Amino acid sequence: MADKILEIERGAGDEFVVRFKPSACRVLPEAVREHFWTANKEMLLALRGLLDVAIERTEAREKPRGKRRAKIEVEGD
Repeated sequence: MADKILEIERGAGDEFVVRFKPSACRVLPEAVREHFWTANKEMLLALRGLLDVAIERTEAREKPRGKRRAKIEVEGD
């Protein structure tokens, strides 16, 4: 039996998991392999973007949110 190129698994809720098997991709035409590698890079860049946002939000929460003091001058009679 030939190796499957990919497997699709349905997870909890609306989640789907797609697994590509690199060893099976060797028989694919070069153009198809290039598309897979480009898609892989785009997914990694998207993940990097998500991580950057998560880091920014974490750093924003670390900043002190203490009360600010303001000097109020009152004129006397």
